[in-house]
Amino acid sequence: MNKRLSVDSLRVFRTVLQTGNMSKAALLLNLSQSAVSWKLRRLEDQLQCQLLTRIAGKAVPTEKGSVLLQHAEKILTEHDHAVAYFSPSALRGKLRIGVTEHISMTEICGVISTFTHHHPEVDIQLVVEQSHLLRQHFSEGSLEIILHQDFTGTASTEDKVLWSENLYWYATPAWRHESDKSLKLITWGPDCYYRNLAEEKLRQANIPFAVMLECPSVAGMLAAITTGLGVGILNQYSVDKAICSVSELEKLMPLPSVDCLLRLNKYRVNPASEAFCEMLTRLMHKD
Repeated sequence: MNKRLSVDSLRVFRTVLQTGNMSKAALLLNLSQSAVSWKLRRLEDQLQCQLLTRIAGKAVPTEKGSVLLQHAEKILTEHDHAVAYFSPSALRGKLRIGVTEHISMTEICGVISTFTHHHPEVDIQLVVEQSHLLRQHFSEGSLEIILHQDFTGTASTEDKVLWSENLYWYATPAWRHESDKSLKLITWGPDCYYRNLAEEKLRQANIPFAVMLECPSVAGMLAAITTGLGVGILNQYSVDKAICSVSELEKLMPLPSVDCLLRLNKYRVNPASEAFCEMLTRLMHKD
């Protein structure tokens, strides 16, 4: 049995785990989905074991897959350093990029990983903040690029709309609105526009509410909603299968859509920032 592992197959394997599925990995690697699937099957055939399984619709490593991933990280790092040495990219410099957590961190990290693979001399620092803070930092000049959100139709002339998505009221499938009790609201900090929207809608509908939890992260919001602590507003790409939209609240308090926006500092443009924005636009655009 040939145990010589292909670097390309290891890269496919790692990227599938980074993105959680084959279609996103195929987009990042500029491959067809069938090519990604074939490389993974060949890798499993070579090693005579299952490397991936699925949990809640997401690709995760098996026990042996986790071991292979550790080796793959080392192999790919050394391989890429060698390639970069003998065929260096012309791009140099530093990029400070701001991203809101409402946008998939898995996808943005996958884009950064792909970009630094091709341009290892570009030093990227990623800052994760709420959208209003990213816009503030951008206006102060501390960020070259921001990937942020705002309500559809409110984009600045500085922004490029990458995609739009819906907002929904989310709770556990068993949750029911009890009109004689205050609705328990799971939400972000007081300055987040998701929270301001939630409170405005509840007041307009004359629904009493109490903030059950203030949380700065999507993971914390999901954990609180999943365990049944209350109801929260989330964008559709942030949710998992453990929670669902609440049709009763959707009918009573319909929510607007939001745009995912890319903003580049035109006064500090350099070839690295332009190249990164081009790659991000190509790889993260959603239909």
